Amino acid sequence: MSSRLFQELREKRGLCYSIYAFHWAFADSGILGVASATGPEQVAELVPVIIEELKKVTQNITQEEVTKVRNQIRAGLLMSLESPTARSGQLARQQILFGRPVAMQETLERINKIDAKRVKQIALELIQDAKPTVAALGPIEKMPDYQTIKQHFAS
Repeated sequence: MSSRLFQELREKRGLCYSIYAFHWAFADSGILGVASATGPEQVAELVPVIIEELKKVTQNITQEEVTKVRNQIRAGLLMSLESPTARSGQLARQQILFGRPVAMQETLERINKIDAKRVKQIALELIQDAKPTVAALGPIEKMPDYQTIKQHFAS
């Protein structure tokens, strides 16, 4: 609820009921996604604003924001140790990605190295090379077409 997407699109503009970003990291690739629920009248405005918020990260992100996110990630990781299901999922992903279990201390050290400069750099790489995949359900007649969405990333 404190994310930029949530604050800008839901709280400030009222364009959606819910919105969140997610990522799945793989050894040689990954997915960065945004999911949202909105009404048919808002979708035409919603999509470009989502893209603009993603693009803002390439220029404007503070170390304070990065520190806040790092703290949230660390807390989530440590809390997940209490769930056998979550812990076994972590170990399985680590085995697949790294060929070994990764010690929690090593993971925390990697998280602590993340800084605003690197986040901006990665965000810029993702936006510059954007080849979006779009999936939508419901009455989507007013949703921008694929080429329009792709052009928003390029502009």
